[in-house]
Amino acid sequence: MDIKLLGPVEVHQKGEPVELSAAKTKTVLAALLLARGQIVGDAKLFEVLWGDDPPATAEAQVQNYVSRLRKKVGPAARIIRQRPGYLLRMSDGRVDLFEFERLAGEGRAALAGGRPAEAADKLTAALVLWRGPALAGVTEHLAEVERASLEETRAAALETRIDADLELGRHAELVPELTSLVAAEPLRERFRAQLMIATHRSGRQADALKVYQDYRAVLVRELGLEPSSDLRDLRQRVLTDSLDARAEPRPAVVVPAPRRPLFPVPPAPADFTGRDEEVRSALRDLAPGARRRRRHAAHVVTGMAGVGKTAFAVHLANLVPEDDAGVRIFIDLRGTDPVPAAPRDVLADLLRALGADHAEIPDGVEDRRLAYLSRLAGRQVLLLLDDAADERQVRPLLPDGPDCVALVTSRQRLPALEGTWSVDLPVLDLAASLDLLAGIVGARRLAAEPRAARRVAELCGGLPVALRIAGARLAAKPHQRVEWLGDRLSRPQDGLDELGVADLDLRSVLAPSLAGLPDPARRAFRLLALPVVPSLSVWDAAVALDVTVQEAREVVERLVDVRLLDVTRTGDSGELRYSFHGLVRRYAAELAAREETPTERHAVLSRSLGPSPVRFTDEW
Repeated sequence: MDIKLLGPVEVHQKGEPVELSAAKTKTVLAALLLARGQIVGDAKLFEVLWGDDPPATAEAQVQNYVSRLRKKVGPAARIIRQRPGYLLRMSDGRVDLFEFERLAGEGRAALAGGRPAEAADKLTAALVLWRGPALAGVTEHLAEVERASLEETRAAALETRIDADLELGRHAELVPELTSLVAAEPLRERFRAQLMIATHRSGRQADALKVYQDYRAVLVRELGLEPSSDLRDLRQRVLTDSLDARAEPRPAVVVPAPRRPLFPVPPAPADFTGRDEEVRSALRDLAPGARRRRRHAAHVVTGMAGVGKTAFAVHLANLVPEDDAGVRIFIDLRGTDPVPAAPRDVLADLLRALGADHAEIPDGVEDRRLAYLSRLAGRQVLLLLDDAADERQVRPLLPDGPDCVALVTSRQRLPALEGTWSVDLPVLDLAASLDLLAGIVGARRLAAEPRAARRVAELCGGLPVALRIAGARLAAKPHQRVEWLGDRLSRPQDGLDELGVADLDLRSVLAPSLAGLPDPARRAFRLLALPVVPSLSVWDAAVALDVTVQEAREVVERLVDVRLLDVTRTGDSGELRYSFHGLVRRYAAELAAREETPTERHAVLSRSLGPSPVRFTDEW
């Protein structure tokens, strides 16, 4: 008998498949095998079959599943009732998971013993046993508990096999495979390190350094962390060209890869949607004649979190003709991180991108800027500075001269930058929102449920990051109706839970906007979301917060600065009104429920919705 867990759960008897159609039958078999001869208690089986809500007949149903399995697998795998549960004993058969573990262990031992060729063969044989995601076909409850651990063992075996191939000098052959692995698992440091080694030993030092820079940008943006000391040491050895090659590459005809510039602008998003007027206006101003005539120091793209500033700027950068752009450079300024990039460090990156060696980079900020401007002289450069913190960070980085142009994205408006062209991106309208969803999900699927598609788009409030997450959720669930996601997004208590998939999560997109605010502004953000009103005035904010009008004005303007509140003018008087984006309000209300007492929340609503005095200042 042959039992397979590393992919769809299957059983084969004498080479013929045994029918296990029910997911719960497969779940019981997998759970017993994963216990490796130990008893699996009834409670554990109930959990992996039904989660936290087992039916009243759970025990009887488990008995039925076990009875069916006994008939399917026969004497080769005996299922024994041993209270408080069941255990499985294999007498004659093969389980692909156990075979994988044996081969992987032998491969690791061979590599440790200095036998890389044997290690590569053993580990390759182990990895071939995987036919897809482990435990496919079992209940989601068992998959959530066990799959991550199994996938980690696979990744570890793959890392060891690549180590063996590096020992054997298969550097150039590994680069495409490692590039795909890094794209699939961008936070896995070992794959990054191996790609740096393989790329450097293939004669591509600049590309090896780019691998490090990309990883650092992702790590800081997603987790607020720096690469490990091991990876920093590896980067230093790449910089100094002192990386030990260990083994010479096997004789082969290798076509050298073209050398790319450091920090290249990413490709344009394939599904970029809308913004036609903003794109046309920006391209007019980015044209060489307009640049020389207006001499704008920077072209600034601003907007709230998740509105698509980076996608817009990258789209623009790729639309500028090659003859007008020259060298394109992309730098992540990490402005919403706890520690934004320092201008001194960014200038060093820019100098390297423009061809400077390590020894040619001065120490001081001003010296580095002068060296940077010197290297820009007579060159065409399009510089994209993404996620700027403020004007002080950006100003030393701006190029000089009519043939160079800087695109800057920021959540703040950067008004103190002199002579800038700027565009403030709004959320997408309904038509563009549906276009973006269709690009991810497929137009036919949305056309089959037009009302539900419109509802999903409206619940995302035209915010591109929310639309992308919603589209990804639907794409990952082709068997679900669009209406399913609309129902889940509309839940008042946990709708935000649905706006997270893979490495995209709406809460993590919004949270950095709060990080640098003082406590009064953070508290105002939470409390002002509680009264569900279309908009509020400074007077309304003062009443809700129980502060003076002047104090209310200061905190709401701080929230406007970081794009957590929008501003409109109403009526002939031009009175300023402040409003939340729908998803931002839900996030703020969620924080209020977690961080404010029920008494305080009730007090805010009482003051806002009923007669309540406000503490006047001289201006009232």
